[in-house]
Amino acid sequence: MVILAKKNPDETLLEHTENALKVFKSIKDAYPEVPKVCGVPDFWEHLFYSIFFHDFGKAASGFQKSLYEKEKWRYRHEILSAGFVSGLEYGDQSREAIAMAIITHHKDVSYLREKFGTFPNPNGKKRYFEKLQELNPNFEELREIQRKVPEISKKYLDFELNKFREIKSTEEMADSYKNAVLPYKNQLEDGELTVLHGKYGIFLKGFLTACDHLASGGKYSLLSGIEDMRAVYNFSELRKTQSQALDTKGDAILIAPTGSGKTEASLFWSHANQNPGRSKRVFYLLPYTASINAMYKRLQKDFKDPELTGIQHGKAMYYLYRSFEEEEEKEDYLIATKKAKEVKSLTDKIYRPYKIATPHQILKSMFGIRGFEQNLAEMSNALFIMDEIHAYDAHTTALILETLKTLKSYHANFLIMSATLPSFLKEMFMQELGITTEISFTELELDEFTRHRVSVLKGGILDNLDLIQKELDDNKKVLVVCNTVAQAQKIYNLLSAGIENCGLIHGRFILRDREEIESKLKTLNLLVGTQAIEVSLDIDYDVLFSEPAPLDALIQRFGRVNRKGWEEKIIKPVYVFEQGSDKDKYVYKNQELVAKSLELLSKENILGESRIQALVDEVYSNRYQGPDLASFEMVKKTFPKFHSKIVPFINERENEEEFYKLYQSVEVVPIQFKLEYLEEIENKRYFEAVKYVVSIRFDQYKKLQHNNQIQIDSDMIFVSVDYSSELGLLLDSEEPIMGIFNNDS
Repeated sequence: MVILAKKNPDETLLEHTENALKVFKSIKDAYPEVPKVCGVPDFWEHLFYSIFFHDFGKAASGFQKSLYEKEKWRYRHEILSAGFVSGLEYGDQSREAIAMAIITHHKDVSYLREKFGTFPNPNGKKRYFEKLQELNPNFEELREIQRKVPEISKKYLDFELNKFREIKSTEEMADSYKNAVLPYKNQLEDGELTVLHGKYGIFLKGFLTACDHLASGGKYSLLSGIEDMRAVYNFSELRKTQSQALDTKGDAILIAPTGSGKTEASLFWSHANQNPGRSKRVFYLLPYTASINAMYKRLQKDFKDPELTGIQHGKAMYYLYRSFEEEEEKEDYLIATKKAKEVKSLTDKIYRPYKIATPHQILKSMFGIRGFEQNLAEMSNALFIMDEIHAYDAHTTALILETLKTLKSYHANFLIMSATLPSFLKEMFMQELGITTEISFTELELDEFTRHRVSVLKGGILDNLDLIQKELDDNKKVLVVCNTVAQAQKIYNLLSAGIENCGLIHGRFILRDREEIESKLKTLNLLVGTQAIEVSLDIDYDVLFSEPAPLDALIQRFGRVNRKGWEEKIIKPVYVFEQGSDKDKYVYKNQELVAKSLELLSKENILGESRIQALVDEVYSNRYQGPDLASFEMVKKTFPKFHSKIVPFINERENEEEFYKLYQSVEVVPIQFKLEYLEEIENKRYFEAVKYVVSIRFDQYKKLQHNNQIQIDSDMIFVSVDYSSELGLLLDSEEPIMGIFNNDS
């Protein structure tokens, strides 16, 4: 009987093994530095054996039967597969390492210990020996496959392996749970960590998983990066920062104004730091979903080949589903869903050379969340572009910094970018990461980008509505930025009456409405928003009115006005009000930074681009202070201790909970969409259901809970709060919940 590894379509054990080894060959070529990084010269041999034997347990008669019948086998083939390491003529440590990779390639140590432990559990031991006997009917074929080790190793490893003696019967197979899993767990608990608890184990598990999954998905080699990035961005003349980036080897910091071609410069840097096979993975990290989606769309277009670029953030699957659903042929739900899952699945594996993601996708790996071994293995020798590094609070900045320090030990390289980075942060990143290169413009060159006249206005936004109205009456494209959602909703209500083509943007719209708003941003005459407009959205307005904020945030807001004005030497006005609303102190807890920013800006007129760095440095002359400093120092102190407890082959649930606490937000559905949401869930149209979801802060959720405005049904939280497709969730509304606003208002 031929041993099958998979059904639908049929794939034999030998075919699947060879397919996984094709991926192995591609990974070995792409990651030549790995043996050095993990300190194990024979690493590729060990990984070869891990892959060769990873599915041998599927030869069990019960497993083979389960492929043809609906009844489940109810055992783990990996436990039997790992027994074949008995034939390896290595020392105990190497043999146990290969066994650990095999035995945990689907389930982690904690799961195996709980459900399938063989020792000292007598029932587990008895069950193991019973299942072992199920290999006997197919053992002759397993022996035939074993004899192919020299031939197959020559094919995929480029030399013959001879450190294996054939296992002729189940009696020669050792119990790998007892011999490998238990010692590994005991060493961890006793604090006696080995190389297997570090990078060696991470690479073994990560690459075995990648080879298995990619082979199962019908992809047998990794994609390489762009051959010539200069041909993609074929500018007749490069800006200084772009030509510098193209010549920069190793880590660097790039400071350049919004709209000056930072993205292209960063991709030129990635090109300069590629290896000859263009196999280094490139991670482009941005702080916000909207900017990630926009960058993904842009690179898909620029690179011509959609397979090269992947997207990773909390709503990536939904975004992909929507993009397939909106294709001209109007895909139906099942086809669009299937395509989205396939694209997302490949992006999550070591396949695409470019990934656009949030830093949280990278931070996940530092918390040991399931699949972290594959993620960290992929990040070895990778190139990280950190865009808009100024956008994070002190706590997240510290997490990012510590994460990059960890990735440095994996031989990764970094380009850190910003338009407005306080010097103390720049110096800290350079010092902690050993960065010596800074790419930037001279003062003279910077002033070529000058495009704003700044004015600080007395009073608050409500005192200046006439001035805003005058600009609208003059047919100017007007941008108004408030610091809170409630204030933005209020101002939008006051200004939008009688204005055609206006919009409001903030974080409290359901996904469906947020998408609709984002699709119209470039065409609006009036846009009122919150900090959501500070992100790298490609919008361009004639005039800005902004509530007070720290200078770096204000500069980002200014960047959404007269975006390319420097090309024609046009100066346009940006106005900042002296006063915000009462709730601003919850958004910008350090109000001294805000006051100092206003004081400095009030002395400016034409805001020379070269002045900005000096002004930002003056605002942040005291570096982090108070709660910001405490939060930053706390992460710096606790992160190394925490991360040292993260070991391969084990996923701790507590760590996952710690990670998700970083988000401090809750997904809810406004009560008026409850029937639509539940109907979509009942029909298994999950992505259609997600359209009704909006995130709120955890403290807002607790307040609603206290006021009995929460219902939970089908694992979703429904909130009894007014919602309007024009204004969003009205959390601060004093109105009774009587359906005053319907979703068409």
